[in-house]
Amino acid sequence: MFTICLREFRTLFKSIRSLIIIIVLFGVTTGAAKLISQFEAQLKDLGLGDNAYAGGLMTLLFIASPLFVTSLSHSAINKEIDSRTIRFLVTKTSRESIIVGKFLGNLLFWIVCLLIALLLIIPFSHSFFFLELIQCIVFVSYFIGFIIFLSTIIRKPSLTMFLGITVSIGLPIIGLWSIGTNNILITALSYITPYFYYTQEETFFTYFTAVFTCIYLALSLMIFRKRDL
Repeated sequence: MFTICLREFRTLFKSIRSLIIIIVLFGVTTGAAKLISQFEAQLKDLGLGDNAYAGGLMTLLFIASPLFVTSLSHSAINKEIDSRTIRFLVTKTSRESIIVGKFLGNLLFWIVCLLIALLLIIPFSHSFFFLELIQCIVFVSYFIGFIIFLSTIIRKPSLTMFLGITVSIGLPIIGLWSIGTNNILITALSYITPYFYYTQEETFFTYFTAVFTCIYLALSLMIFRKRDL
């Protein structure tokens, strides 16, 4: 499992798409921090304080992380099936280890990226936002779990890419739309998105998102055990 995790982690860092995402993530984070530092006094008057620094990173994740995760991980499982390397993997380790290892490898990649992004803010904020780091990790883990689930039930990587992009655009729209609408359907759909839990006043609601991540992984494991490779 850990071998697969590290292999997936290294593969992600070698990808051109991941390098572009890392540049965008770091560029926007440091750019937002510089901009916020120029209006620090005004933000404190509004009651935002130092949270505005982490808020810039969180806003970027709210909008772009579904698309980022999809572009990197849409074929995490089905590419192994399509290239038939999965037959070699199942002789070396269990099917459960493959799913969990793929998930952990993707999660480790994002943990490193988010950690560095928050470290880049320290010269401006003079503090490290540990709680915000955990919340960002939980938020991104939702989409990692979901895209691995899609990659498990769909054999074609191209189809996973298409559906992943569609969902990664649709979920933020539904989640953010639900904040300012009384539409029953939109509100009901928002309950299965992380955006509902991240817009609640109480911070502990954000950790309910991890439940959906576990559900996606459990479904992936159930399906992959029965899959004919």
